[in-house]
Amino acid sequence: MMVVIYAHAADYRSDLSLEYINYDEFSDEAVLSGNTKLTLQNDLFTTNVLLEYLYSSEYKDRRYILLNEFYVSKAYEEYSFTLGKVIRYWGELEGFNIADVYNQKNYLLDPFDKSAKLGSWGFFVSKYFDESRLEFGVRFYEEDQKYPSVDEPYSPFLLDYDDTLLFSDGRYTPTLHLMYSFTDDTVADSETKIILLHGYDNKRYFKMISQNSLSQYAYRVNKVLLLSNVVYKSAIFKCEAGYTDVIRDDDISDYTQLSFGAENGFYDIFGADISVYAEYYRYLYRQEKIENVDISEIYDNDIFIAFRLDLNDPSGSQLKGGVLYDIKSGEQIIKAEGRSRIVDNLVLNCEYLQPLPSENTLLSQLGETRRVVLGLTYTF
Repeated sequence: MMVVIYAHAADYRSDLSLEYINYDEFSDEAVLSGNTKLTLQNDLFTTNVLLEYLYSSEYKDRRYILLNEFYVSKAYEEYSFTLGKVIRYWGELEGFNIADVYNQKNYLLDPFDKSAKLGSWGFFVSKYFDESRLEFGVRFYEEDQKYPSVDEPYSPFLLDYDDTLLFSDGRYTPTLHLMYSFTDDTVADSETKIILLHGYDNKRYFKMISQNSLSQYAYRVNKVLLLSNVVYKSAIFKCEAGYTDVIRDDDISDYTQLSFGAENGFYDIFGADISVYAEYYRYLYRQEKIENVDISEIYDNDIFIAFRLDLNDPSGSQLKGGVLYDIKSGEQIIKAEGRSRIVDNLVLNCEYLQPLPSENTLLSQLGETRRVVLGLTYTF
């Protein structure tokens, strides 16, 4: 017996970008990047595919074609099911999301872009109620994470990096999570998520494997996460918090992460809309062990101030800017972005990024190199 499943509907979209990147003392870089999204639907399920590609004129590490998502999903009455390679977004704040722990970052693409992620293989099932949802999920295994070479401007290391991942348990030890989300409008509109996770943390630290080389080490945890936002008039108040209990690891401490933020919009100011953001991030360690193990810990006792200006013109012009300031060390990251549509499917974009690190910090390994980007993106 042969079963044939036909696609009743197909949706296709591609973004293709050509960028010129200047990194001070490093060679100027031309980058061709993009992605292709494909959705196929039939009577049984929906299939989603995301193909990403990157080609750098200067750095071999930044040349790849990656199948970053490939999953099937099905909704049946009050249930939904998803199986495959998926990118998930868990978070409320604009600058950094401590609760966004399902996927690893794609450091080959951009260490400062929180949306640059690597898909993970897993399974999810959700049960929907009137105003809430209960989800059970499993990530099947842990994947190696690549970093740029030490002689590139994108590398956070001073030593060679071996991308063979080390483990506290086996690679195929699953990571489980249970998420409960609900909304409430008793006093103000709000949405809250509570996540319980058991398995590998998305944060990893590094071990020396030779005199001049290091590798990532993945450890297992029990983790509790809280995400919440409350809308009051034109303002949105946000919170992300987490507590991590490290399982059987003598090198890294249990830790608490806290972040709070507020967003407010001002509309029709000489025809433009302005949104402003203010956020605060804090790490708290229970014991004096390894700290500052990855780039996410830049966001420790830091304030993030940002704005977004929408000109509401026919070109959809937008300008964004922000400063991340470390209260203790005084180091900063300054970033500004702009974009405007030239014709229907062609967008001009630009970016300026400037780290201002202090000595002997994780950010200091990335250096003070300014990054300037000018690019065009075509959508078809």
